[in-house]
Amino acid sequence: MRNFKSLVLGTAFAIATSASAMAAPITGSFDITGLFQAENSAGTNVAFTQATAIDFCASPTGACVTDAGAGTGTGTFQVNNASAGNTFGITDGGTGVVKDFSFSPFSSVNDFLKIGDLTFDLQEITNSSFSAGNFEFLVLTGTGMFSREGYDDTAGTFSFTGQTNGLDTTGTFTFSGAAAAVPVPEPASLALFSAGLLGLGLVRRRKA
Repeated sequence: MRNFKSLVLGTAFAIATSASAMAAPITGSFDITGLFQAENSAGTNVAFTQATAIDFCASPTGACVTDAGAGTGTGTFQVNNASAGNTFGITDGGTGVVKDFSFSPFSSVNDFLKIGDLTFDLQEITNSSFSAGNFEFLVLTGTGMFSREGYDDTAGTFSFTGQTNGLDTTGTFTFSGAAAAVPVPEPASLALFSAGLLGLGLVRRRKA
């Protein structure tokens, strides 16, 4: 009986070890939309070519109400085009909170996006571009980290596109987020599990 208990406990430990080694990355892609205003460092609404910060509006539709200050408040977004089978835990039509931020200069923003138990830390802006005319565009791309309970933290990419009609200071934005491709690892979990059973078998034979 003592040997049997040791075998059961050892097998349970081997299974737990293999499960903890098994990666469970967040997968999929989605878009969010809403309203925003471009601001300078003083928190004043300006044209994109003069902007250094993004101030998101309190509602993704309707009149724009923003927080005071430059890049220090929060706004609301709506989810669109969530990919089928995604593990973000989100669906089209859901709403979440997005933090205002300064992109020039830029510093990382923890919990930049939050919806349900999903968060996205904005870690780096890799490119920015502006265009002016009858329509103004602001494009920012970069990288960050998705986090969700029950999943591994997963690197992700983002693309922010803001647009105004060239006259109003309030514009619409689309933010596209996606989990970065994760290389398929070697079957370490299977190796751990097999090694655990092999070790238990050897111990059991020695005691027999």
